[in-house]
Amino acid sequence: MPRPEFRLLRRFLCWFVPLYALLIFPWPGSRDLYGAYLRSIAQRVFTENSDGRIVHFETVPTARRNRTLDTRITVANRTQLDASGSGRAVMLDFDSRGVGWVPTALLIALVVSTPVPWRRRASALVAGLIAVHAVILFSLQIYIWNQTDAASGLNLVELSPFWKTVVSGLEETLITQLGASFALPVLIWMLVTFRSEDLRTFCVRDQLTERAV
Repeated sequence: MPRPEFRLLRRFLCWFVPLYALLIFPWPGSRDLYGAYLRSIAQRVFTENSDGRIVHFETVPTARRNRTLDTRITVANRTQLDASGSGRAVMLDFDSRGVGWVPTALLIALVVSTPVPWRRRASALVAGLIAVHAVILFSLQIYIWNQTDAASGLNLVELSPFWKTVVSGLEETLITQLGASFALPVLIWMLVTFRSEDLRTFCVRDQLTERAV
């Protein structure tokens, strides 16, 4: 008879694999739909800033898209605009699916597939989605910070050599390489779903199984 931990793992995988495959499959129109959602959320969040920057999220024209870079952030310094409202701007393109949907889908699949009571899954899903959205918006903020410092000519951010190295490394990790799109959702899933008593229950079950054997 399979040990309890193997039964739980099998149950988890039977849910997780098809659900994640379903969520991550590139359904027609799914990229545009999620991209529009992320742009609307990001626009509201970044417009709230009271500093001198102007931030605008828009779709990259299809003819100008570079592979999967579908979303463009246009950033300008309000103090550099002339009387007609024209001035220097920096345009930053990124992959909304890789930066946003990949970690979101992974988190959803992990939480829903976890063999815990459904009420706990629901609360964990809400908390996890809030956390993963915070990570996504933080990633975009890092991208903007790193690309609009003094070197860009906008003078919106002043980064010391140390912080420039830190921010550049974060941009490489969160925006370019996308490895964090897989690692961070797993960490969030563990924090919002599991409790200390789960480990104690698992240990007790394991001891009872060993005694029965």
